Amino acid sequence: MDDLDALEALENRCFTADRMSRRSFRAALRSPRAAILVVPGASPVQLSGAAVLFFRANSETARLYSIAVAPEARGQGVGKRLLSAVERAARIRGARAIRLEVSVSNKSALALYRKSGYGMKERIAHYYEDGSDAWRLEKPVHRGKARGP
Repeated sequence: MDDLDALEALENRCFTADRMSRRSFRAALRSPRAAILVVPGASPVQLSGAAVLFFRANSETARLYSIAVAPEARGQGVGKRLLSAVERAARIRGARAIRLEVSVSNKSALALYRKSGYGMKERIAHYYEDGSDAWRLEKPVHRGKARGP
């Protein structure tokens, strides 16, 4: 809960629409079916990045709901570090795969996911608030001992 203000601020800095609300962050922070991973920023009240991962009961597929990287931290490997941490968290929780949606126009995120082994499953028309499409991507994650970055 100590990161709630910083999570909300990061979300508002990174996204103009389809933002996660303060209430949703609070619920995720309290939920045993969610994991929020953060990368500290230059000050205690600022984050360089954050990822939100959800686990459904009776499902072996985790859902990467969001990765947010502060504008000043982009291009420094923060997204890659978060994605690796998300994959470790999913393996530890017993997930066999991670699924996510990403805007078809978010070229940098698509490049990161493709380079990290995520395959395109389907294009979803009008997925976002602004009517834009998304790609659904998925990657198998292997059970067993989690490895370092």
